[in-house]
Amino acid sequence: MSNINKNRNFINLLDNSKNVHIFILIILGVIALSIRLFFLPFNLPLEGDATGYFWYANDIIILEGLPSEHASRPGVGQFPNNGWPIFLSSIFSLVDSNNFLDYMNTQRVFSSLISVFTIIPIYYLGRRFFSRSYSLIVVTFFVFEPSLIENSILGLTEPLYLFLGVSIIASFLTKNKKFILLSFATAGLFSLVRYEGLLIIIPLSIMYFKIFHFNKKSLKFYFLVLIIFVLILLPMGIMRTELNGSDGLTSHVIAGSTYYSTMVQEEGDSIILEFVTKGISYMAKFFGILVIPLFLIFIPHGVWNLFKNRSDEKLTLILVGIVFLIPAFYAYSRGFQDTRYLFVYFIILSIISIYFIQKIEHRVKRSDIVILSTICLIIVSSFIFIYFTIPDFSIDREQHQILGHVNEIGISVNRDFEAIVYLKWYDKDVIENFPILSVDTSRKGQVDFVLIGNKSGVEFSNLKDYLTYGNEKGLTHLVLDNNNFDNEYLKHIFNNDDEYSFLTKVFDSRDLGYRHHVKVYEIDFERFFSEWKQ
Repeated sequence: MSNINKNRNFINLLDNSKNVHIFILIILGVIALSIRLFFLPFNLPLEGDATGYFWYANDIIILEGLPSEHASRPGVGQFPNNGWPIFLSSIFSLVDSNNFLDYMNTQRVFSSLISVFTIIPIYYLGRRFFSRSYSLIVVTFFVFEPSLIENSILGLTEPLYLFLGVSIIASFLTKNKKFILLSFATAGLFSLVRYEGLLIIIPLSIMYFKIFHFNKKSLKFYFLVLIIFVLILLPMGIMRTELNGSDGLTSHVIAGSTYYSTMVQEEGDSIILEFVTKGISYMAKFFGILVIPLFLIFIPHGVWNLFKNRSDEKLTLILVGIVFLIPAFYAYSRGFQDTRYLFVYFIILSIISIYFIQKIEHRVKRSDIVILSTICLIIVSSFIFIYFTIPDFSIDREQHQILGHVNEIGISVNRDFEAIVYLKWYDKDVIENFPILSVDTSRKGQVDFVLIGNKSGVEFSNLKDYLTYGNEKGLTHLVLDNNNFDNEYLKHIFNNDDEYSFLTKVFDSRDLGYRHHVKVYEIDFERFFSEWKQ
């Protein structure tokens, strides 16, 4: 049998055998989940926004309803993106534990699982454009994208947001009215996960009338699906308004325009140029980061093909891409720096990259080699890239453990050390009484923070002013580590502590064998002021 015939038999098997492509999808899913679990930082407290989602979900279970306030945002009851924590609360309710870390592990695991399950809608979206064999490559591009893998293990909103986003587009492009109804309903859930998801209604509406034309029959059905969309949003909007005075969706959209107008009034018209410059430059920067390493060589040919011989499917992707530039530009114009504002573009990139793969396949005339080697190359390159770029969570675990020792000293400390983020999790109420309402945590037995030092908003150019202010605010100990040397005089203390008679070292992590180096000094202010006067 010739190589051409063997190649054709392989492609026919892949494209025509339902069992074969289901088997391959399962294999891809298992590998994708294994990679996520390999890098997942088990038994490490959540950070940043993920902490807010954790507390919100926890409070829902205890209150059996939405919380009006929560510790993640003190004094602020509004929590616009509460779709993810509401989903989490149903998962948390199945966990029987008094250890908050078990719930955090659950949050990370389910975030990873949702990310992997996006295999299903992304495969069907690929089928709107390509054969089964090429749709498998679409799946591989998406679920093995390093940025999405790294994000999926953090317990954030993006995995669920993207799962719903892909499902919306895939359902809509069937052009089947039952699935279009489903896509508008899903769009409602999409908006509850992240409020900028409201914008999806724009490309859906435009393409609906492009596909079905503007007539009495299509207009009637459009109003039906629009009502479904609103009905999905309405209960949450009502509950939020009753709790906090605003719906959390349209109120946040309006808040965006209010922010710009307020800044123009305060700063003048010149601020507009600053917004535009910052928005465009950051967008270009992070889009550049976004395409490394998987999409870089595929984009030029893919974009050209996207605009060539435009179909309804291609137009839908183009409109989605244009519309979701709005929230990305808004975030970047305000100075936020993160690739996740552009994650929705992975949907588009995973599709258009196939056009370049097809070009290669037509040149070499070996679809079997091209398809299999591409899938393997994507998986291997993704793993290698993540392995060398993902944060070293072993250091984070050390920081967490070290802060346990620091907490036992029972002190009032500065903010000039990297591991301070983990100190709050040594609250006795959280450790001993969990599950507990976030607002009921009293910081009992926890080290006190003095608002002084790095990122505190209260910084000084010299040690005298630094410690004088610290003394006024009740500072008792100085905590420094080897990863945070933005401050030169604190760096000098860390490296030359024997020169400071008013500091007594009471803890050194190296004495306990840790790689991460943290030192704690008790401050003798009487001696400090005496020596300084001299």
